[in-house]
Amino acid sequence: MIVTAAELVEAELTRSQRDTLARRATATVAVDWFSSRIEVRFEQPRAAALFRARYADFLTHGHEPGMVCHAVVGDDGLPTFWAEPGTSYRYPVPLRSPEIIAFLVDAIVQRAFFDVNDALMSFHAAAVAVDGSAAAISAISTGGKSTTALACARRGFGLYSDERCVVMNGEVHAFPRAINLRKDGIELLASEEIAGDGGIGVRVGAHAGRDWEAVSFRELFGNVPLPEPRELTAIFFIVGRAPVPHVQELSIGDSITRLIAAGLSGPQAGLPRVAAALALFRSSRAFALTLGTPDETAQLIAATCRSTHELVGLGAR
Repeated sequence: MIVTAAELVEAELTRSQRDTLARRATATVAVDWFSSRIEVRFEQPRAAALFRARYADFLTHGHEPGMVCHAVVGDDGLPTFWAEPGTSYRYPVPLRSPEIIAFLVDAIVQRAFFDVNDALMSFHAAAVAVDGSAAAISAISTGGKSTTALACARRGFGLYSDERCVVMNGEVHAFPRAINLRKDGIELLASEEIAGDGGIGVRVGAHAGRDWEAVSFRELFGNVPLPEPRELTAIFFIVGRAPVPHVQELSIGDSITRLIAAGLSGPQAGLPRVAAALALFRSSRAFALTLGTPDETAQLIAATCRSTHELVGLGAR
């Protein structure tokens, strides 16, 4: 059974219903995102443990939360989620898997936080630092963005996130949520030997033949610091695979359409969000990216970013 966050439906819950259901959520995980404290309260302790592992680098204690999210099973047997402040949602069929509950909560929390934070723009993408700029790599689930981002990291480019590209004042900021590496991606990475990759290939290759889940940045990269904020120069939208990787620059209209489809959040939905996307492309370019081997693709991304950074710096569009 394939479960996606797009299948969540809005639910009408009264204050009394929320209060009653909230008493079932006794396992709490508190995280700090960009100086905002968020509490996520689960009915299932196992789902809470999975969420905690995914956000181990964000865990916090202390002050009152600015947002509280809940994940419980409603009286109708359906998984029920809501944020305070925020919207309530249900998944339309009964689910008990802690892994799926943790996955859906992750989507709800990100939606609730990033959609109301005007200081941040974000979208579903990996993000890497390439020399003096930053690049985003966006794809559908299983589309290859994590594998491609790690291939870039093996070439020495700092990883901001494999999940969400977060932009503040035009610059990409780190969002080091733990990474889930699928078996197929691990095998692709392990098939290539990259000299001087900081041991990433060896660590990834040790997990060949199986998925490697909730991998922290420290496990992958050792004590390498997170990259400093840098201007977003290029966004790559993965569109397929071929024997040889290639890129094609997208028009402004196509760039905005793809960016919004990638879950662009931050500015108010509608025309303000379109305007924010247009402003983002005044200092960056978007490309359709066809994947080749992971390392060849990483090198193409690097070369494209460097030439784009030079052109943007000269004011050429």
